[in-house]
Amino acid sequence: MSALFSPIQDFLSKRKNEYSFISEERKEILLQFANEIRGLKLDQNYCEMIFVCTHNSRRSQIAQMFAFACAEYLGLSGIRSYSGGTEVTSFHSNSVQALAKIGFRIEKEQETENNPRYLVSYKDNALPISAYSKLYSDPANPKKKFIAVMVCSSADEACPYVPGAGKRISLPYSDPKEFDGTSEVLKKYVETSETIARELLFVMDHV
Repeated sequence: MSALFSPIQDFLSKRKNEYSFISEERKEILLQFANEIRGLKLDQNYCEMIFVCTHNSRRSQIAQMFAFACAEYLGLSGIRSYSGGTEVTSFHSNSVQALAKIGFRIEKEQETENNPRYLVSYKDNALPISAYSKLYSDPANPKKKFIAVMVCSSADEACPYVPGAGKRISLPYSDPKEFDGTSEVLKKYVETSETIARELLFVMDHV
C-alpha cells in the first residue's frame, strides 16, 4: 500500500483517469522518457533525473516533486528526482502554495531574503526533500548517467547539451508565471501541476 499522503493519492488517482487528455504526439515523447528510465533501472537498479527550467522556480520544482510522488503511487522503486536551472532565482511562493494545496507538506527549512529553502514531504516515514532554486550543475545534483528533462522552451534552447547527462528529453510546459498577480493565479498553478502530474504518471506507468 502506498505511503503517500491521502490528498496526493486522491489527486493522482484523478490524473490516472486522464491519459486520454494527452496527445498522441506527446505520448511518443513520454514513452521515450519511460524507455530511458527502464533502461537505467535495468542497468543499475535506479534512475536519476534532473528537471531543468530557466529559473528553477516553477515547472522544474513541481516536476521534481511529482516524479517522486508518481513513482510512490505506482510502487516504482529507485526513482531519484532533482531539479535545477540555467540561473538561480527562488522556489516561487506560488509554486509552493499550489503544491501545498494539492497535499504536499511544506515548511521553511532556511529563511533567506532571495532564495529560501523549503522541506517538502509527500509520504509518511520518509525524509523530506530540500527544495530551493539552484543551477542544474549544483553539487546537490547528480553528475553522470542522469536523464536531463527540459521542461521549459528557453532552457531547452539554451542547453542543447547538458554535461553529464546520459539522455536528454525535451518536455516543455506552459509557464504559469503569466498569471502571477491575477485572481486566477492559484488555479492556474494547480492546473499546471495537474498537467505535469498526469504526464509523469503516464511515464512511470510505462516503465
